[in-house]
Amino acid sequence: MDAVTVKGLDKNMGRFRLKDVNLNIRKGYITGLIGENGSGKSTLIHHMLALKKQDGGRISILDKDLEMEREELLNRIGLVFAEDRFPQNISPKRLNGLLTIYYNNWHADTFFAYLERFNVDAISKVKFLSTGEKVKLSIAIALSHEAELLILDEPTSNLDPTFRMELLDILQTLMIDEDVTILFSTHITTDLEKVADYIVMIDDGEVLFDMDKDVLFESYRKVKGDRQIVDDAGELLIGTTINALGFEAMTKEPQALDELYGRKVLIENLTIDEMMYFIKKGKRGVDNG
Repeated sequence: MDAVTVKGLDKNMGRFRLKDVNLNIRKGYITGLIGENGSGKSTLIHHMLALKKQDGGRISILDKDLEMEREELLNRIGLVFAEDRFPQNISPKRLNGLLTIYYNNWHADTFFAYLERFNVDAISKVKFLSTGEKVKLSIAIALSHEAELLILDEPTSNLDPTFRMELLDILQTLMIDEDVTILFSTHITTDLEKVADYIVMIDDGEVLFDMDKDVLFESYRKVKGDRQIVDDAGELLIGTTINALGFEAMTKEPQALDELYGRKVLIENLTIDEMMYFIKKGKRGVDNG
């Protein structure tokens, strides 16, 4: 079962366009959304929340049509954005009173427990909180109303490394103890390497892949070797870069390259950042340096 289904989503924004986006966010898993700045990650999320109106396509969330059931769905979704979206002249304590009214399943005790755990002052006005504290406040809210779907848009970009690790631990605990689905958009891909079950890459408004993370790492490898190999087996390489020492690329056929060239090639595991790099280069063709 899918928590989010996007079918044929299209949005023309002038110089940028979401192009026939089809995407399934599996229920009960963490899906990482990756892509460069301007690739369409936040635009896609804004459409999932009906903050933007699409030109075509359909979005359903938790088996409900987004356009028809938006108010109910927002009660069931926990949101964390990198940017500050709070009233500036209100304290978290006063904000609690408003949230009690807004969310059907609001738990004030959980909220204040998270504020204490995250070391966020409940009395200070929001405008006096640091950028990181505001993100922590947003996380505390998202975790305090029994959200079935958490949508995190660059939540760790303004957090110190210690708290980033704590947040990842919290997310992993939620997946064990709760029936929760998480969509985690971030440019800090090492976070996704730790916690994500699936990885979706979007580039220039198009979904380039949507794969099980373990399958992704099993399927692709980084390969280095002599420049001559590019001429002989270039069809097995993705995003090839040629330099004075030889070449570097990604491949889906590491065994074939090993059998053909043996010690002439070095095959290594990839990081998510390296995958993004080679896939982007593959769209532009071979760089002859």
